[in-house]
Amino acid sequence: MIKRKLKLVLLLLFLSNTILKAQFDKPQLQVGVGFTNPYDDLKGDYLETGILGSNYVLMVNSNLITNNYGGKNGLSFFGKGKINFDKYSTVRGVFGLSYSGFNTFESAKSGNIGVQIININNEIDTVLTSISYDYNFSAFNLGFGLELAPTSFTGIVSPYFGANFNLNFLGGELSRTENRYDSVKVSFSDFRIGVNFDAGIEAKISKGVGLAVGLKYDLGNLLLKNTNGSIADVIEYGKGNASINDEQGRFYSTIYGPVLTSIRKEVLSKEKKINWGTAYIALNIDLFSPPSDKKSKTKKTN
Repeated sequence: MIKRKLKLVLLLLFLSNTILKAQFDKPQLQVGVGFTNPYDDLKGDYLETGILGSNYVLMVNSNLITNNYGGKNGLSFFGKGKINFDKYSTVRGVFGLSYSGFNTFESAKSGNIGVQIININNEIDTVLTSISYDYNFSAFNLGFGLELAPTSFTGIVSPYFGANFNLNFLGGELSRTENRYDSVKVSFSDFRIGVNFDAGIEAKISKGVGLAVGLKYDLGNLLLKNTNGSIADVIEYGKGNASINDEQGRFYSTIYGPVLTSIRKEVLSKEKKINWGTAYIALNIDLFSPPSDKKSKTKKTN
């Protein structure tokens, strides 16, 4: 009985050692940079031109947050750790972090906006003041998934395909400046769950180092959509914890219109899809290689 148990333990140790060697002997780090493009309800314009009396004013687009997130092209930076599930490196487990910033190439925009005052006659009047706007939207992702590289056993060139389950932290920030120095901001952010799909081609360029080019598509807010309709969750300048309001519903805001105001207006919000694509280039680095078997040579002595 003891011998049988001992044999079983030895067999399990042998199998576990074999599995560990097959899975974890070739960990790889991938770091890269990409060009991001917003799709669906992530893309849009965050400003629009309006008319106040006989004057043109530059104001926040009434579709921002209600119908889209005003996203434009940007840059993405990412890092991935990969673990092989077989000795040929064709099936891999992937864990990664990435940051995608949108509106990267947009500069601040300037114009005029209306401001209500009480004039010397104690009457409410509206005058124009200069204003400058700046805006960005970003996504920070933690993801894990699987990747297939069917011809990686060649050690030269291989296509690869992958899918990942993502934990996404999505948010935007809008700032306005009424003179050269003083700015006031409103920011909105939320946690969402999504997936992404990844495909590309990788090639070895030297021992332990490779190059990859690929395309990635993110579905950023598949789960946990929500709109906060409470008056306390109003989107207004000076607030830093507003919701992205991506579910159909209603919320309050003070950021719209041709005249700066503190009056909280109720607006309608449609259900929105926050999706984006990325074209990237990356460097693959083998963290360590398994030691090669070396045959010891012995010299014959006379």
